[in-house]
Amino acid sequence: MKAELIKKIKETESVFSFIFKPEKDISWKAGQFIFYSIPHSHPDSRGINRHFTISSAPWEKNIMLTSRFDFENGSSFKKALFDLKPGNRIEVSDISGDFFTKDTEKKIVFIAGGIGITPYRSMLLDFAHRGRAPEVTVLYGNKNKDIVFKKTLDKLVRANNWLNIRYVIEPDLIDAETVKNNVSDMYNCVYYISGPPVMVRKIEDMLPGMDINKENINVDYFPGYKD
Repeated sequence: MKAELIKKIKETESVFSFIFKPEKDISWKAGQFIFYSIPHSHPDSRGINRHFTISSAPWEKNIMLTSRFDFENGSSFKKALFDLKPGNRIEVSDISGDFFTKDTEKKIVFIAGGIGITPYRSMLLDFAHRGRAPEVTVLYGNKNKDIVFKKTLDKLVRANNWLNIRYVIEPDLIDAETVKNNVSDMYNCVYYISGPPVMVRKIEDMLPGMDINKENINVDYFPGYKD
């Protein structure tokens, strides 16, 4: 299916969002991903296809791709993506992924590292749109105060009393004390972890050591990003 680029948004110095309008209506669950195909000259070993989490909420209809860019050492795909102009059309296909919230009476903890915030933008906007949500705590670790989606996240906090967000800026890191100090009733929560692989593995290993049931831990790795 074709999708047309209608807008490019600078989120931070190195993170940009691309909003695509599909040629026909599609549906997805907040947190899922979709495959993109951008044919371009001299593709590198990673090729012309890539999947990205859909950072827009399902009710927004258009597909938003949000990614970090390394303008010196980035892949040929990323360069082709960045060079797209409004009106350009690309191929999108195969919505997939099981990193989405299930109906539960338990509270939710979203743990994000850097660009790993993208599925949570979709999930939080979806909760707010539906007018129902469990208590949600977001622990968002970032290298600096140039935080992706900060205006949207802060607006959601102001409008919804079920949401609390704690930004953790390096040299501070999300550790056991961060969880204990910010998550109420932490043994009755479902945890979602999204970000670079090393960060995700570290927290995935840490939580069971805090007596968090492994069945309540869900992970989403963002390969290709440095920790």
